[in-house]
Amino acid sequence: MDSSNVDAGIIGFFLTFYWLFIIGFYVLNGLAFMNLAKIAGRSDIAWMAWVPVCSAIQQLLLIKKSGWNVLWYLVPVANLVFMIIWQVKLLSAYGKNGAYVLFNLFIPIVYAILWVVWGFSKETTFTLPTEPKSSHLPA
Repeated sequence: MDSSNVDAGIIGFFLTFYWLFIIGFYVLNGLAFMNLAKIAGRSDIAWMAWVPVCSAIQQLLLIKKSGWNVLWYLVPVANLVFMIIWQVKLLSAYGKNGAYVLFNLFIPIVYAILWVVWGFSKETTFTLPTEPKSSHLPA
């Protein structure tokens, strides 16, 4: 047996395994964020979990932000700042500690797995905190 055929077979095996893992995790993530949208009472936007850019818009809509804010993800430093702010709000809305966003910065796969677990958990609830009204002092 030629060693190049063996090498090609090994590479093919690992690439197949890799793509099956990616597709499987994508399906799990889509189902989890569909469930999370339904938990939030937004079944109308649950389908957005399956479309890559729309899933970011879905998360923004869940925290009452305009979908146009997704354009901030194109600005180099602002994308990181806004991602942290919005993810902390999303975590808080689902009753999770905002510190979990650190997993997204340093160990993203753990953060993604946590969202999948929360998406299928019966204990996950959604309560969006109300923004405090700004008080204007009389001039």
